[in-house]
Amino acid sequence: MSVENNIEKQASSQFSRGRALPGPYYLFFMVVSFLAIILSFINIFKISIAGYVMPNLGYYAATTGFLLPLIFLIYPASKNTPKNSFPWYDIVFFVVSISLPIYVFIFAYEIDYLGWTVNPPPMGMILSIFFWIAILEGVRRAGGLVLAITVLVFSVYPLFAHLFPGIFMAKCYSINRVLGFHFFSIQSVFGLPIEVFCRLLVGYMIFAITLMETGAGRFFINFCFSILGKFRGGAAKVSILSSAFFATMSGSVIANVMSTGAVTIPTMKNLGYPGYYAAAIEACASKGGVLTPPVMGVTAFIMAQFIGVSYASVCIAASFPVLLYWISLFMQSDFYAARIGLQGLPQEQIPSFFKTLKEGWFYIIALVALIYYIFFQQVEAWAPYYATAILLILANIQRKHRLRIANWLNLIKSIGTILSELMAMLIGIGMIIGAISLAGTAHGICSSLIRIGGEHLILLLVIGAVTSFMLGIGLTMSACYIFLAMLLAPTLINLGINTMAAHLFLLYWGSVSYITPPVALAAYAAAGIAKANPLKTGIQAVKLGFVSLIVPFFFVYEPALVGQGNIIQIINALSTSIVGVILLCASFEGYLFFLKRINIPVRIIFMVAGIFMFHPNWITDIIGLGLLLVIVGLYFVRPATVSKQLPSIKNKTEVQLKRKIDIST
Repeated sequence: MSVENNIEKQASSQFSRGRALPGPYYLFFMVVSFLAIILSFINIFKISIAGYVMPNLGYYAATTGFLLPLIFLIYPASKNTPKNSFPWYDIVFFVVSISLPIYVFIFAYEIDYLGWTVNPPPMGMILSIFFWIAILEGVRRAGGLVLAITVLVFSVYPLFAHLFPGIFMAKCYSINRVLGFHFFSIQSVFGLPIEVFCRLLVGYMIFAITLMETGAGRFFINFCFSILGKFRGGAAKVSILSSAFFATMSGSVIANVMSTGAVTIPTMKNLGYPGYYAAAIEACASKGGVLTPPVMGVTAFIMAQFIGVSYASVCIAASFPVLLYWISLFMQSDFYAARIGLQGLPQEQIPSFFKTLKEGWFYIIALVALIYYIFFQQVEAWAPYYATAILLILANIQRKHRLRIANWLNLIKSIGTILSELMAMLIGIGMIIGAISLAGTAHGICSSLIRIGGEHLILLLVIGAVTSFMLGIGLTMSACYIFLAMLLAPTLINLGINTMAAHLFLLYWGSVSYITPPVALAAYAAAGIAKANPLKTGIQAVKLGFVSLIVPFFFVYEPALVGQGNIIQIINALSTSIVGVILLCASFEGYLFFLKRINIPVRIIFMVAGIFMFHPNWITDIIGLGLLLVIVGLYFVRPATVSKQLPSIKNKTEVQLKRKIDIST
């Protein structure tokens, strides 16, 4: 099987758990998905039809009515449900999930004027109750049982808040008030997550899926191989770079592991990386991709709305810590390869750089266009539509990449699938936000946390990190972040932490469960591909992804690490942190450039020096640099006290160079 076909097969596997829709259902799915795309375009560019401009609530309701019912078409109720039939309850859920959005769309203007958010009419209440049940089932199918239970508990919380103990006790509300607030206001079901989804996320998902459908996966894999394949341990570096491209487009850690990992993990193993190490690299790279601008997934868009800044500001702030993350992955993989004597790919196995660029230059143009419209034109809502148009025009210039009818149909199907899944989860998350807002619990919890933490900021940070990690085990990154952004972020900000740093702290710690045992979903998925021990893979992933664990604590104390400060402060913080990352990588892997294999005492010294370099204080920076200079000086005076002789790897290298490495298997 070729690399290209393997990528295409694995990239499409994320849709395999859905039904294969028969004729009429398939036609309906395609038409509705296409209408949702058109509706998004009309709203973003404020196109009036016969003089009618849709109100925001009407647009949110219409988009929900298009996309939420699709969940009950494409995803069966359980894995035991036949995928070639539609049980009666799926038809019922489908009808119920479309009824309330139609009702809200028709009466969008009357809802505000007549005060339905406080006291909805009887018909609205009946439809709301059934719609509530449909939302919970849709969340379960799209996001899992844990998220569905969480949404259920929080959504009914305002009805029973007076029964809860301690800081969770709050005023309770009548069923009328709760139904009106959840389903007829823009603070719950049609609140912040759906607003972000409709205003920004739809366009960016269209762009990302269009990239994949036009063959960007093939291009980026070959592009990475052509640049990095020849270097020592090149397959690991290819995995890191290609996974960054993939995950930042898809926004899904697991989907990225299953797609790029199917190619990169076997290649790394063929070059000599142990299976657990190869799997850990892929898992960490895939996690890092969803934290990498310019497309960081749904959570970054929600964060921008929460903080009240542009999406471009979030991208700029996130680019600094994620740079440290990628440096750590590259350095550790390189030091490991050097320490055990791994080589790069044979030249005949490396794609030609210029040939690769000639075949896929328009993908880079499209990404540059996206960045240009986000950061320079500052039209973040329009940017993905412009970039998608440029991509489609340029792609169709070459016959090889020209979209046929089947490609267009698959593009629409993929967009409809991804958008409906996101819609179902975000509606549930919106109900969590609405319930907490209505009950007013957030203020009481923040006050209590301030009393608990007092002036011990580190205690609150540890509480936030542990809570984020625990929530990240059962919830999506978006749900975890939103929950803590409402309950914990205000507390951190009130204690003087920079707003952007506080929110990024929660985002980073909400994502660590992907690589951290006992769950470590990304690491375990990669271990399955590598046929490696899952626990050993998870432990190695924690080691490789250490930056995502420690950097959030440091950028809380040094906001310059998230771009909050003048240029001198940012350069100073970033440069010392890069040195700190390299020293920590050397400590973990036991190797550093010309010092080569370093002994255990030196590794300990480098670990201490690396931590000192991270700490935002010029005194600790001097201490860290001083420790580094002492070791370097000692190396030139008495090398044996610093480094160990590399073991003979001649035979291993000769065997490796003679081995026929086939990256297509």
